[in-house]
Amino acid sequence: MNSKYQQILIENGLIYIPNNNLQLTPTKAQLATILGNITYYGFSLSESVYTKLTKMGSTLLNEWWTSLEAALKAITGDDKKMGDFVVYKNFPAEVLDKSEGEYWLAQILMYWGFPNELFTEDAKDRETVIEQLPTKVLHLADDNSFSNIANSLLHSSVRWTDRQWKTIVDVLARLERVDVSAIPFKENMVQLTAFLMKNNYNVTINTATDVLRLAIGLSDGDISLRTNSKFRKFSRPERRFLLGLLNNCKNLEEDVARKRGQFKRLFFQLHPGDYKNAFGNVIVAYDKIYRGTKIKTFNSEIERLLHIGSPEGLALLKTRPGEFLRRLRVALEKYGAQAVVAFCEIMPRLSIHQLLKIERYLLTVNDREYRTFAPNGNWTKLQIVESSHRLNDGLVISLSSAIAREVGNRVSASVPSVNLSIDTSKIKLQGNDSELTPYGRGTVFDIPENINFMRSASYWKTGGGVNNIWYDNGWNFFNDEWKPMGVLCWTDVKYANGAAVFSGDPTSSKDIEGNACQMIDLYLNKLAKANVRYAVWNILAYSRIPFDGVDEVYAALQWGEESQKNKLFEPSRNVFAFPLNGSNLTKYVAFIDVLERKLVYIDANLYGHVSSAASNQEILSEKMPAFVEYLSSLPSVYDLFKRVPRSRDGMPVLYDDSEISIDGGKAFVFKPQNEENTFEQFDVNALLVK
Repeated sequence: MNSKYQQILIENGLIYIPNNNLQLTPTKAQLATILGNITYYGFSLSESVYTKLTKMGSTLLNEWWTSLEAALKAITGDDKKMGDFVVYKNFPAEVLDKSEGEYWLAQILMYWGFPNELFTEDAKDRETVIEQLPTKVLHLADDNSFSNIANSLLHSSVRWTDRQWKTIVDVLARLERVDVSAIPFKENMVQLTAFLMKNNYNVTINTATDVLRLAIGLSDGDISLRTNSKFRKFSRPERRFLLGLLNNCKNLEEDVARKRGQFKRLFFQLHPGDYKNAFGNVIVAYDKIYRGTKIKTFNSEIERLLHIGSPEGLALLKTRPGEFLRRLRVALEKYGAQAVVAFCEIMPRLSIHQLLKIERYLLTVNDREYRTFAPNGNWTKLQIVESSHRLNDGLVISLSSAIAREVGNRVSASVPSVNLSIDTSKIKLQGNDSELTPYGRGTVFDIPENINFMRSASYWKTGGGVNNIWYDNGWNFFNDEWKPMGVLCWTDVKYANGAAVFSGDPTSSKDIEGNACQMIDLYLNKLAKANVRYAVWNILAYSRIPFDGVDEVYAALQWGEESQKNKLFEPSRNVFAFPLNGSNLTKYVAFIDVLERKLVYIDANLYGHVSSAASNQEILSEKMPAFVEYLSSLPSVYDLFKRVPRSRDGMPVLYDDSEISIDGGKAFVFKPQNEENTFEQFDVNALLVK
């Protein structure tokens, strides 16, 4: 099996072991070396995997390891060789030993083009120590593993991340068939449909907005419709195909009116006038949009009815459960108990995931100081207003209780009982605009007591050139009231007598491929003594070139016990490691609660000045309290299962399995850490869409 497929399995907690028909066994030394190498990358093997490994011949084992190591390097970021592109190879000591003047004199001369080697020490051997770090246990893959992974993603109720999309494309050839119409999330359906069309598959789409998305997807544009995209020139058969789809869509005129500008651009490329006798419905919509004829839409009608408080408004909302969900607050304010009754009637037509989100909203709305709005999911344009009034407590209790019963009944039908850990409340469900990980923003990682430092890294590869390009790694510090306490980034290289330190600012133009890396060390005990409560990690595109504007941008966060020992980049220390993509200039990845020793994943492209993290102190001081409130309103794995009957013999639903024995069957384990356990990972995605 090649490294691409092995990587997909590993990312899903599995590993492939080939069958050994010759019944040869490796030497103990060879086996021990490979097990040690796997641990170096932060993984370990379940007992069933280890048993099969011991029955593999030496030659087969070496071939298997070559493929596996390539996958492990790619997953952890070890293939980037980040430590080679840090300015000061003996970081952090080499920077801490410099005075402010020494550091900046050397840095300025490096900016001017002097060789870095004139100002830096040769890399010294770093002592290797064994740190007590948890590993991720890999379980044995079987013949159904790839189809299970693909089906889980196809069932997803939220937008795929870039990595999930790549997985879908890579495993398509292993699937017997894909029913595009069964994909619940429309953007995913359109993204896959566009890909299938490009590869000569026949497809069908039912709504005009989705046809618009398809045309944009075929043009390699933004199918989320958050930004305006250009349409490529379509061939004559493509034009007829797209026009035929549009002509058969219900609510064609209404969809066209809702996205008037984008449909105008699409019609310009499709030339519907060339086919006046073939696509009559399109011609009518086309004429109206160009003549400026007002088209009566659902939105305009419901706005009118809600404004006057007409009972017809509730009746109209009930025809579209998704719209009712989005306008639930207004409906409760306008219609009171009648809205509760009406919403209960349409609940069976909403997915579990939709119900969980609205339940969490109801349970937190009256306790929140702020209301947050990210227009079209664009966090760069985040708007915050103070909560001015509460929803009626009786209505909130009545409706949230009804939702709880509905969700509980549906989940219990699939999972009769659970052994549920309260720690699963730390695992947030993946959201629609998650870009990096298969779990949601707000997910919490407890920082073990033996961890003394955090090391963040930004790495980029520009392809070479005469100009320097930077993607700056930075941390903003705040007290317990989110008041600014300072910053650590390229302009502020030391903090609070060594509580944080910067690795030096690289000059990418000096590397033939344009490789560069920045690292920052945070020392948690020293930060606490400096009265820092929160530290927010960000990556900023200083050169105003978006993340997808160069060959590669990568971010990693590690933790460990001794910062001056082991390699500068040690895969076993990884907490996060992923590429940064897209047209954004900022990425706020996570924040640390120093007092509670918690790392909270946030994954948001919040607005910020890209010149320096130091320029964003006041912006974050204003935004973060409301944003953290928003995180608390997001549903978790615990919320999904908390109404199911509890039993020691029930399906395990755990944050980690280090202290529980699982002997076969299904289980949900966020962080598999017990090598003795055997189980099949439960598919949460398939449950959320029910």
